[in-house]
Amino acid sequence: MNPWNRACCVGLFLTTLSLVCIVANAFLLVPDGKTWSSDQLSLHVLLMPGFIGGGLMVRSLQQRPVTRGVGTTIRGSGSHLAHRVQIPRSCWCSVFGMLGAIYCLSVSGVGLRIGPKCSINGEWDYHFQETAGAYLKNDTSWNLCEEPLKVVPWNVTLFFLLVVASCLEIVLCALHLVVEPIHAPGEIQKTEDILGNFQRR
Repeated sequence: MNPWNRACCVGLFLTTLSLVCIVANAFLLVPDGKTWSSDQLSLHVLLMPGFIGGGLMVRSLQQRPVTRGVGTTIRGSGSHLAHRVQIPRSCWCSVFGMLGAIYCLSVSGVGLRIGPKCSINGEWDYHFQETAGAYLKNDTSWNLCEEPLKVVPWNVTLFFLLVVASCLEIVLCALHLVVEPIHAPGEIQKTEDILGNFQRR
């Protein structure tokens, strides 16, 4: 598989993962399938790790390639020859996407460890924060949350999905740096040959 095809495959996987992150974050905003006020949602949900990090920042890799004009003046004729060369996704965009995936991973990981914000006996708080993540192994305690109903398995499932997706995004963004060609060698060589032939005349 040539570098262009490999880059397209990596880009396709990144697009799919970014959409997964966006959808997962959307569901995190409506635990139990209902809308809640911002003070009833976890801070880690409101930080939008799936929308901002794993979603939009990674999606920036899927923008169209930048074009660059390569040209010279033909001696004796006064005319101008310009050949536009497609330049693929630059390295900084891959790094930008990787930073977004790392942001998504960090916030989602902390959200998993602390647990959701919920109401127990009418008190809204992070009731599982002191367990330092041990609540994940004790699913009998998940029913303690009265509102939103089933918020613990809801958050655990979606945050775990974001953690997995963002880990894959980090790997793919790193791979994108390797397989993404900096330029199209054939097109550059073709341009140089044309310009060289005109200049020798």
